[in-house]
Amino acid sequence: MMRDMRRWCCGPDGQPDFDKMSMFMRRHDRSNKFEAVGWALFFIWIGIAWLAGFDLGVGLLGVAAIILGMQGIRWISEVPVEGFWVLVGLGFAVAGSWQWFDVQLPLAPLVFIAVGVALLFWRVWPRPTDTDEK
Repeated sequence: MMRDMRRWCCGPDGQPDFDKMSMFMRRHDRSNKFEAVGWALFFIWIGIAWLAGFDLGVGLLGVAAIILGMQGIRWISEVPVEGFWVLVGLGFAVAGSWQWFDVQLPLAPLVFIAVGVALLFWRVWPRPTDTDEK
């Protein structure tokens, strides 16, 4: 976080811009509040789903809605979206849909294949860097 703040909060002359710094801190404070709200909604939903005896697929879809909804609120509020949680939310949505629609194809092997392909593209595939463009 500090590295991002230093890069973003400096003006064109390289000196700290205190207005930008205070904006960064307000965003960070909102980020912590969003996290607390997300966790609270998660526990409330788990309790409701458990008491009501919802199907596992419905429970997973509810968790996905909370995770993706909180990331959507972060985006609307101009607080940085956390890509990891977007992927986790999508994973819960897929798993919930899989369970709800009672798909006979096993999900775990497909997830492992998708993660392997994603790692290959993300870590091995060449992509331009800042030094390549200059």
